[in-house]
Amino acid sequence: MDYLEPVIEERLRMQEQYGKDWPGKPNDFIQWCMDSESNAPLSQRTSVEDLCIRVFTVNFGAIHTTSAFTFALFHLAVHPELAEPLRKEVEAVIAKEGWTKVGMVQMRLLDSFLKESERLTLTGALGLSRKVMKDFTFSNGTTVPVGTILSAANWAMHRDDGIYPDSLDFKPWRFSYMRHQEGESIKHQFVTPTLEWMLFGQGKHACPGRFFAAAELKSLVAHILLNYDIKFANDSRELPPLTKFLEHTSADWNAEAWALSFVISY
Repeated sequence: MDYLEPVIEERLRMQEQYGKDWPGKPNDFIQWCMDSESNAPLSQRTSVEDLCIRVFTVNFGAIHTTSAFTFALFHLAVHPELAEPLRKEVEAVIAKEGWTKVGMVQMRLLDSFLKESERLTLTGALGLSRKVMKDFTFSNGTTVPVGTILSAANWAMHRDDGIYPDSLDFKPWRFSYMRHQEGESIKHQFVTPTLEWMLFGQGKHACPGRFFAAAELKSLVAHILLNYDIKFANDSRELPPLTKFLEHTSADWNAEAWALSFVISY
């Protein structure tokens, strides 16, 4: 509240003085929440404190994305030979585009590396969970009653040899090669939801923050590549076992990866 309360109060003053569409009105999450509240009955409008809590909630959801960063570091430690081609791509793109959104999109090898890393180290076995709000019958005659929770089998799908040949093998350029095929450039990006790639959900409820998440991850890994080499504390070339609980997975809580500084030029 120390940071956001003055921002929110200033926006309320602007709205009171100039109306709902005041000059220079921001287009961001805080403003969306404020605008949606203005359409609600007085009894349902929330406080400045509540708006701050909403921002905390979104931040909590966004931080969870960086678990993919841990797995990316692990894969760099297991495959140190990948650092050089990734580093060269990052250097070339930044020299041309700088640390920009356009630059992040152009890092195709890094995009493929991150997607392949996440394919094998998902945050859980299930995804796309939905609650059935009314009885529904599928085209094959299967009926699911109201209240049923349905999920997609992400873990099995992303390790299916029929979809991803040699699915248990880590192939860092797998998706980069697929994007070279005619008409496939966009389909196999890290952020593109498809029926074979469920990480960010599907349809109109696909994760709206996936573009920011991808840019965040690429920025983090790019910085590491330009400044460090990665290794495990024991020089192991084996990926630490996943920590599993219920249907969830996470990085090994006891694993240690070391970043060895080799250049400070960036």
